[in-house]
Amino acid sequence: MTPENILADLRITDALPVKALLASTAQREEMTPLFLKEIEYFIAAPDDNKPLPSALFYIFHLLGQWRETESYRPLARLLRSPPEQIDILFGDWITERAHRVMAAVFDGDPQPLIDIILDNGADPFVRSRMCETLAMAVLDGRLSKDHALNFLREAFDLIYPLENNFTWYGWQSAIAMLGFEELVPLVEEAFERGMIENDILGFADFEDDLNKCIRYPGAPRGEDPNEFTLCGNVVEEMTIWFDAFRRESGDE
Repeated sequence: MTPENILADLRITDALPVKALLASTAQREEMTPLFLKEIEYFIAAPDDNKPLPSALFYIFHLLGQWRETESYRPLARLLRSPPEQIDILFGDWITERAHRVMAAVFDGDPQPLIDIILDNGADPFVRSRMCETLAMAVLDGRLSKDHALNFLREAFDLIYPLENNFTWYGWQSAIAMLGFEELVPLVEEAFERGMIENDILGFADFEDDLNKCIRYPGAPRGEDPNEFTLCGNVVEEMTIWFDAFRRESGDE
């Protein structure tokens, strides 16, 4: 397939473009700069003239599969797009995959992730997941524990808004993942002040998560053992998801 044909097929939204995804990986060296241009073009386009449909959904995941650190900063800028644009580009996938992709392309500098977390205009679910991306980078040895500890402590006074902001969920999750017992008083205060909604998670749940992470550092959390693993093979992972979606919708 030519690069132009690949990009055209990656804009298809009603079926998984397996042929284009496989061709992208086979031509990775040629496709990577084109993918980066697609990202920059979308970011630079006026809000009322964004290029849609877009290939960015698959580009985002392919760059994660390839561990393409050159894409880390452009993708971080993309994730600071307004929530309505993030929803159009990624839908519900953003909460399931954003942290896995960004941890995969992480280049060692946490500042782009921090910029997302502290951006009041960014999607709160993305901001939440970027807190967990920082924790993932610490757990696999690419970011110092002290750096993450200092930021998560300072973030208590820097993350806004204080209420109805899902960012706080990722903040407490990152603290639990890293076993930061010294930050427990801040987390308890966040719960008491209603910054973390109790109908989603209670302080006792946080304590349970924290204790498990202290006893079994790096062990899988939750029902999905892959939730905090790096983005894997796009065709394999998305085929599983598409098949499950078709079964649930009765298309089979």
